[in-house]
Amino acid sequence: MIGQVLGHYHILSKLGEGGMGVVYRAHDEILHRDVALKVLAKSSPPGTSSREHLLHEARASSGLSHPHICAIYEIGEFGGELYIVMELVEGMPLSEMIGPEGLPVEAVLRYGTQIAGALAHSHDRNVIHRDMKSSNIVVTPEGVIKVLDFGLALRLQKDALDPATQTAGTLEGTDPIAGTLAYMAPEVLRGEKADHRADLWALGVVLYEAVSGRLPFRGRTGFEVSSAILHELPETLPPGTPQALWATVQRLLTKEPSQRYQRAGEVLAALEAVQSASMIATAPTPGDPRGPRTTVLRGIPHIQVKSGDVLMLVGTTKGAFLLRSTAERSRWAVGGPYFHGHSVYTMAYDNRAGRHRLWASTQSPMWGTFLRSSDDFGKTWTNPLDANVKFPADSGASLKNIWQICLGPSDEPDLLYCGVEPAALFESRDAGETWSLVHGLFDHPHRHRWTPGNGGLALHTIVLDPANKERMYVAISSGGLYRSDDGGKNWQARNRGIRVSFLPSKYPEFGQCVHKFVMHPARPERLFLQHHWGVYRSDDNAESWRDVGNGVPSDFGFAMVMHPRHPDWLYILPVESDEFRCTPDGRLRVYRTRNAGDSWEPLARGLPQKGAYETVLRDAMTADSLDPLGLYFGTRNGVLYGSTDEGRSWKKILEGLPAVVCVKTVQIGEPRAAAQRKAARKTGTSSGRVKRPLAKMRRSPGNSARRRKKR
Repeated sequence: MIGQVLGHYHILSKLGEGGMGVVYRAHDEILHRDVALKVLAKSSPPGTSSREHLLHEARASSGLSHPHICAIYEIGEFGGELYIVMELVEGMPLSEMIGPEGLPVEAVLRYGTQIAGALAHSHDRNVIHRDMKSSNIVVTPEGVIKVLDFGLALRLQKDALDPATQTAGTLEGTDPIAGTLAYMAPEVLRGEKADHRADLWALGVVLYEAVSGRLPFRGRTGFEVSSAILHELPETLPPGTPQALWATVQRLLTKEPSQRYQRAGEVLAALEAVQSASMIATAPTPGDPRGPRTTVLRGIPHIQVKSGDVLMLVGTTKGAFLLRSTAERSRWAVGGPYFHGHSVYTMAYDNRAGRHRLWASTQSPMWGTFLRSSDDFGKTWTNPLDANVKFPADSGASLKNIWQICLGPSDEPDLLYCGVEPAALFESRDAGETWSLVHGLFDHPHRHRWTPGNGGLALHTIVLDPANKERMYVAISSGGLYRSDDGGKNWQARNRGIRVSFLPSKYPEFGQCVHKFVMHPARPERLFLQHHWGVYRSDDNAESWRDVGNGVPSDFGFAMVMHPRHPDWLYILPVESDEFRCTPDGRLRVYRTRNAGDSWEPLARGLPQKGAYETVLRDAMTADSLDPLGLYFGTRNGVLYGSTDEGRSWKKILEGLPAVVCVKTVQIGEPRAAAQRKAARKTGTSSGRVKRPLAKMRRSPGNSARRRKKR
């Protein structure tokens, strides 16, 4: 046909040929431009209805207008020849660019975002590709992706497909399966009605192929390939692949469509998030050719920290935020969010040995749980290729979440502890480089009888005795409080006097659902504990406990904070009940005792007192070290509150956050005396004194009745 004219298109040369027909380079005599002209084989597709359907699909595709989609200009027929006029794309198919080792990660991300953008555009217009594969993707000399043949592969018969495209028939009266076998989604092979999520599966195959240089599902026969797609998991991508990219590919290649990304726009956002984090390899670790990795976060607001500033670490169910203020604490700058979509249940700041190190645990059902650190206040974070905290292979346990990060004493700057789920304690003696399971607790005879609390079987609180380096405490929901007097080698349950309303034996040796406990460093023999039902105090290193929850509207709650300078001052935030875990009567109030629990007073000025059905979790309330004291808490509804006058009055700091699960504060460097004095003048307080007299509260009969009823 070279030299002939179809309509007003002068055919110049042949570009390629396949089962669907022949593609020519042609010149548009009217618009004076070169185009790609595909002349469909006369035998394809047979039948008027099939032919009309093909025209319908082509017309639908012609409505797409996107920089990464090959445009269809015209569909026509001349002399019995059905032809489609398309944008002429100069470049190389992606399949030919992918070598045995794959492409650089940067190129994969650059191409992947463009492909995902093209799919998002087409899917929003109800056009599904159905034959997405690397050979249908062309990369121009400028590095621009063009996706070819949108909608044209749908419902084509076997003889209408090019040799690389395999089909299988289905039951009579249904559509035949069309597409390239290695890229087909499991639901397509099962004969189910496939939708746009089959395109997302194929995108996952393309990304896997581009990174590794091989297909994720392979076999010597079509049957073996189909079986692999339906039943096998892809091999891990090569070392050096960003964890986030591998997780994105894994989700795209999930067998069930409901568990994949549901929209191409979600894939685009995920790839852009990975793309914004440049992976920088540092000096290789001996024995590990991959070496440690660092994630540099760009396109995210960061905070600028100076000596004397107050830093607030906020963990949420969708990422972490960093807030910074001067010692006056009147205005806060916000950095983040870091770790989009991950739950961050614990954070810590380590200033031992001259460090400025942030720690954060990131947890995702898809990507797993990792402990990460930053030495530059969030601009870069370690990005472990493997889980740094993990159970030994012979333990029979697998890590679900890290609930607590605890620093060792200042004279042991490389000592760290982690409390995890399922309940266990991990220890690091090299500043977090490696972690080991504390077998003394994990092998405890009680462990197999611990039962999960509502949030799981979690070791969520770790407290070290500052007066006795061999003594430490942990709390487990629902296992109770345990103490070790020999550095973690042996552990004893220490729950005498703590009542358990939900067990047949009301005062068991263990099995208590401890929500939080705290200790003041100046009085290490005294501990306070918030139980599933009760507020308790121990004056003998947890040998025995007594209830001090009289005078609060409910003795159910999670958060508990000590005043750093007053061993008798304690703050709690009551929650209505086990069944209704919201503030009592919809009134958001912090309760304070200044006499070790003998009486309590509500602190509510500035907090909502009507319709405020909030929940504040165990690590979502904290105090700073300044004078006057600053208190902060975040709610499950994503609101952050703060007080800079010992809790007398409160202000809303930030709202619109995801559910807050962790709040920690620290002052960087030495406090600035002038700012301290100015802050004290503004609030009318001085060190250790509050102008308002203590209003001692008597025991409320109504409150006691409420607790008895609940029990």
